[in-house]
Amino acid sequence: MAQLVKPFIRTHNPLISSSCYSSILRFLTTFFPDKSTYSSSIHNNHHQQRRRQLTSFITLPLCNRKSEFKSHALKLPDSTLLEGDESDSSSASDYNKSRNEKKREARKAVKWGMELATFSLSKIKRIVRIASLEVEVYEAIMLVKRLGADVREGKRRQHNYIGRLLRNVDAELMNALILATKDGDMDTLEALSGLATKTDTEDEPTLEDSESEEEEEESDPYSDLATTWCEGLMSKDSDVTTEVYSIHSVEFDRQELRKLVRKVHSIEERQLNSENEGTSDKALIGARKSLFDFLHSLAKQMPSDLSY
Repeated sequence: MAQLVKPFIRTHNPLISSSCYSSILRFLTTFFPDKSTYSSSIHNNHHQQRRRQLTSFITLPLCNRKSEFKSHALKLPDSTLLEGDESDSSSASDYNKSRNEKKREARKAVKWGMELATFSLSKIKRIVRIASLEVEVYEAIMLVKRLGADVREGKRRQHNYIGRLLRNVDAELMNALILATKDGDMDTLEALSGLATKTDTEDEPTLEDSESEEEEEESDPYSDLATTWCEGLMSKDSDVTTEVYSIHSVEFDRQELRKLVRKVHSIEERQLNSENEGTSDKALIGARKSLFDFLHSLAKQMPSDLSY
């Protein structure tokens, strides 16, 4: 007890006498008979006061912020997060599924175009009419039928273009039409023809015009000659090129012919260097058709004894 009280008294009043100091010590001893008890009580009071200060420091900001306080401790995700993860995974699977479906549909449409090109003109007309296909589909099919076996790259690109035109066609109807045409099932074709509805009557005259043009080309003997010339010029066959440009029995614009041939070659070169073939395919079809029409007109003017 003396060790605790003596420094305190000397600090505050160094003039206190030793007798007074002894009396003060005896007075305090009556309340705190043991030195350890006094020191422990002081120690406990000190810690209690410190705990209250810390408690007030911690709890007051929490009361003010209320529910805005967020713990940074690790915890399991709640139900909402789990639902969000499930929705994200399901949307990703749906995206992958739709992408795979698009690939399958594209391959199926290309196969349709290849099968349609094997049919005769009358069968193609019937399928185009029943399925209400666009005129571009019919023209693209007729163009690929003119290409020879040696024009492999041109046929491949043309089949891909036809497949892009057929992607939005009713798959069940197209499969049924192709299967019935292969089997020669006229009852099924008549039933499908009765179910088909005409949605756009304005396009029918255009289709009829193109059909009549194709009929004329196939009925006259000059169509095969024009096709041979067209394929030879597009494939840069030296014999065909010499044969066409050496014609002197008929007057024709050789400069215009060279221009048409260069246009076809330039479009084909652009297609090889570019991945997007959508717009260039239409341009290539138009360029080839212009070249064929020019050569077909030239073949018609050839004398009968010189035509092939």
